[in-house]
Amino acid sequence: MKDYSMEVETVGDDIRAVIIGGGYIAKKLSWILYNRGLGCTLISRAIHLDLSSIPEFIFIFNNNNGDIPEAVLNFVETIKSKLIIVSVDKPCGDNLIKQCLDKDINFCSVSAYDVFGGSGTGSALENVFPGAGKKKLISFKNDQVLVTPIFVDDAAEGLCRIAFFTQTFKKKFLITGKEEIPLVGFINRVSAEAGRIFGFILKPEEQSEPYPEAVVRHEKIIKRDESYLLLNWQPEVNLAEGIRLSLNSQPEAVEKEQPEVKKKMILSP
Repeated sequence: MKDYSMEVETVGDDIRAVIIGGGYIAKKLSWILYNRGLGCTLISRAIHLDLSSIPEFIFIFNNNNGDIPEAVLNFVETIKSKLIIVSVDKPCGDNLIKQCLDKDINFCSVSAYDVFGGSGTGSALENVFPGAGKKKLISFKNDQVLVTPIFVDDAAEGLCRIAFFTQTFKKKFLITGKEEIPLVGFINRVSAEAGRIFGFILKPEEQSEPYPEAVVRHEKIIKRDESYLLLNWQPEVNLAEGIRLSLNSQPEAVEKEQPEVKKKMILSP
């Protein structure tokens, strides 16, 4: 089985990959690149980009669909790196594509939907889990939507494969899971697994914001299958394993209480 630990976020003297923004997914991506022998740097923003070495790849997470900083585009155009634009839970904006088309650069766009397993910022499903230690789940108003959850390690692996794919120029990729499930069903499965791991049932707490569903479901599935066919790859972690790994890795996770008899045995001289 794959090693899901993450000890390295940014390393290396010879920087071959630059990751801009992205939160937890970006950290996982940096760990994968490091384990494949690529020095990489992870930075939160890029108003100005000044590096001592020439990277092969530059990933830029653009979740707000704002313009890519001109400094980044000029840098990529000069050094001829491959630019991978990543949007989470939404399609890449037309304004970003136009910016790249106006430059002589090798670029592609990636949309990553329904990522889960991290903590902090990222996909809406990824943000279901940080409340696990507080005995609650984050739910969403429109919980009847269908989702295709993908574990964060697989999402990062997909991004890595896109970077190394030789035919990325102007292509649009979609990274999401293979199993389709109602959102309410996903949250119920997380709650049930938490009961087995922690000994208590997590209570769903409704978010004020609806779950983002910017791509029509059948269109999402078609684009996903086309992307995975191009890459000759598909996610490895199934939904049950991903939920278990996610809950076990929560920093706030509450340890399951020991039975009273076992406590007495442990405390006895």
